[in-house]
Parts: sequence; C-alpha cells; structure tokens
Amino acid sequence: MNLPHLVRSAAACILAAVLLCSTAYAAPAKSADVVAAALGEVGAAEGPGEYSKYGEWYGLPNSYWCDMFVSWCAMKGNIPAEKFPRHCSCTDHVKRFVKMGRYQESMARGNSYIPQQGDVIFFYNNVRYPSGSVKNHTGLVLYVEDGYVYTIEGNALANRLDLSYDIVSAQRNDAKEPPDYVTVNRYPLDAPRIHGYGIPAYDDRTPLALNGFVDLGRHSENAARFQTLCEAGVMQPTSVNTFSPNHGMTRAEFVEMTTDFLGLLGCRPETKAFADVPPESSCYGAVMSARSAGLTGEEEDNRFQPDRYISPDEAQTILNRALVYAGLEERTFTFSQGDYSYIVSPYTIRADIAIAFDTLCREIPLSEAFDGVVLLDGAAQDWPVRRLNDVCYVPAEALRQSFPALELPGIPDADEGTKLETEQAFWSDVEIPKDPPPMANTDRVIPARIELRREDATVNASGFTYRGTPYVSLPEAAELLSLDLELAAN
Repeated sequence: MNLPHLVRSAAACILAAVLLCSTAYAAPAKSADVVAAALGEVGAAEGPGEYSKYGEWYGLPNSYWCDMFVSWCAMKGNIPAEKFPRHCSCTDHVKRFVKMGRYQESMARGNSYIPQQGDVIFFYNNVRYPSGSVKNHTGLVLYVEDGYVYTIEGNALANRLDLSYDIVSAQRNDAKEPPDYVTVNRYPLDAPRIHGYGIPAYDDRTPLALNGFVDLGRHSENAARFQTLCEAGVMQPTSVNTFSPNHGMTRAEFVEMTTDFLGLLGCRPETKAFADVPPESSCYGAVMSARSAGLTGEEEDNRFQPDRYISPDEAQTILNRALVYAGLEERTFTFSQGDYSYIVSPYTIRADIAIAFDTLCREIPLSEAFDGVVLLDGAAQDWPVRRLNDVCYVPAEALRQSFPALELPGIPDADEGTKLETEQAFWSDVEIPKDPPPMANTDRVIPARIELRREDATVNASGFTYRGTPYVSLPEAAELLSLDLELAAN
C-alpha cells in the first residue's frame, strides 16, 4: 500500500471515529430547549409585508410565519428534523406528524389526549372545514392548567375568549389589525378550533422550569407592578405563570375587581337585578353593589353582559364613578384597545387595567390596625388606632373628646350623646346599611390633610378617611398638644 493511500485510509478512519463519537454523544433532544427558545421571542412582531426573521430563516421572508416560527424554535432547540419535522404549511406539517405516528386529535374531535409542554398544537376553521382537511394555524404547548391549554404562537394576536371563534373568524379584517407578533394564548381544552397535537420524538420531556409571568413580552417593564397587584389580591393572574397583558377582561371581572378594591358590599333594597345576572351567578353580589352605588348605570334591555370584554370607555366610566363615590376626584386613565377591538365591540387590555389599579393602590393605600398601647404622658388611651406607612393615626373625634382644648375646624362635631364606635364593633356585627359609606369593607384609606388648632398654634396634619371616619396623625397631634407619645406592644 503506497503512502498516499495509507494517509487517505487513516483520514477516513479518523473521520468515521469522529462521526461515531459525535453520534454517540449527541445531546439529547429536550422539549424544554424548544419552549425556552419560543418564550425568548414573546413580543417579537412582524415587519412590513409580513416580514419575519423566522420566515427569512426558512427561505420565505414575507409569508405567513406561524409554522415557520415553530420550526425555527425546533432548530434553536437543536432538535433533529427526524424527531421534530420542519415545515411552512400547517396542513402538510400535520401530515408529517401523522406519518411518524405521532399525532393526536383534540378533545373536540373525540380524543382524550392531554397535551404536554413542547407539543405542537394545530388549529383549523371548524366551521368552514369541519372535516379538518385544512389547518390554518399552529403554535407550541406551554402547559395545561384548570382545563385550559396555554400556547406560544407566532404570527398571532391575543385571542378573544368572550366571543366564539366563528364570530371572530367571520369578521377578521387584516387591514384593521395591528402587526402579528409572538404571544401566549389560552384555549379551553375542548375548544372546537383545536384540531390536534403533533408530538415530537423528544429524548427528554422534563418541563422547563418557569418563574414569574413568562408572557409579558413588550410589557416586561411592568412585571413588578403586575406581580405586586396579584400578590396583594387586587388582580388575578390568568394562570400560575401568565398574566395575559394583551388580553381583555370581562365586565363581570372588572366590576368584581373594582368593588373588591373599594370594599363595596351590599346594596339598597330597591336595587333592580340585571336580567342576565341571576342571584346564583358568581358575580351577582359585586354587580348588585356596583349598580346600587351608581357605578354601572342603566344598561340597554336591562342586560349587563357580564361575559363580554369591558371597553375602554366603560372601564373609564366605572372607575371614575367609583372614585366619586369614594369621595375622590375623577381622573383620566389610559385604556388602549385590544387586538380585535373592531370585532363586535371594542375592549381594553389587562395591562392598562393593571396600571390604572396600581396607580389607585398608591393613591388609596392600605392601612392596618395597630396592635399595641398608646401612651400620652404615661396615660393609656383606648382608641382604635390605625397605622399607615409606620405612622399611627387616631380618629379625630377621639382626640377632640379626650382633649377639649384641641380644635378641628374641618371636622363636624359628633351628634350629642353619640359614642365613638370602633370599626370592629360597628362593621362586624351588623349588616351593611342601606346607604353604606364608601369603602366600608376594606382597609384602604383616602389620604387627606386635617387642620389641628390649639390656641394660637395651627398644624395642617396628615390624615385620612377610613370607613367614613377621619383619622389624624398621632405624632403631629401629640406635638401640638405638648404631650409625650409612647407606643408600646401589648
């Protein structure tokens, strides 16, 4: 054997060994890698002429790109094409999964399969193509929770859940829609629009660990505000890891959120119920309270339409009426329109609702009962003291009763013979009165300045109104009265 031949043979052996080693030690195909790639694109929007980087990668830069987005994510996750087929056509992509024996139809089509993270979800127009011969959209499954499948989709908008797909599909008009983007949507598992699921042949299906809200995209700068609102119970997330910032909120949810925030419970006996909100409805109490307080106004045909998304104008009106009811001034909030606002009725988005309520949380803060003893010049005072931002406040009338030399020009005198009641005694033992004072069932307060006067000395002290009762800063009052203040634990 001559030298050149030996060299070629040795090189061939080395190359074969390298290929064998690379095959033997190839990284396992992980569904988590595909999902991580998809989540990293949330919020990315198409350019003019439906341009997308996903289409450019595939070779069709100005085409519908939902399926190319899914294929791009598989590529980014380093999943071999024989385990996760690529395509640009949803209909043909399904055929490839069927040929692999890795396709499951949806619940709506009579199957019981529950999708897993990393599956490919396929949609179709079930009204126009009931046989399922044509698929028109796709995405990746994020997870399943409480009967909903959460998806990551490209070439998409935030879906409407208050209207059926046949209504939305029939009225869609590309000229009226914003550019498509990558978003997280959710659907009932039995939604008629879902055709089925392609199941890539992953080696490892360990779910991707998720932290916080993973669907914020362009709203990520407000992540802390959204998280704080949800932790405080002011607003509810749509699932454990989604906030759905671009989605709508139903009128019932918005009214429940508003009445809970202001603590409005109960209504006048003469309040008329809406025809479509019966007593057994979960939102009945909130809707009746809102109507009794004048927040909802009179609706056409006496119908509230609780399941329809709330519009920007409706959200603004209800919040302003609530502020006036609570004794505050009206204000203007920003309520932008959702992606499909031109279909049936306009609606605002959850992100704007959250920002509005975050603003109100700062303007109408929470107070807490002070669990301790107030000593003035060593004498204990039996007052229902509340604390706000680490400062104790006392009912203004309690101060006036205990220190007659103290004048409160802006606070009317209590009726003769009326005892000062603690909020616990008054609000816990009786039903809400016919005309409940604003915020009668919440620890939120309306900040105010309260004038305190003693002889020639005047202080414009900090204070607030709590359940209809004016409270004043205890340290400022003690200083004006020249009293030593001491707070002791029980």
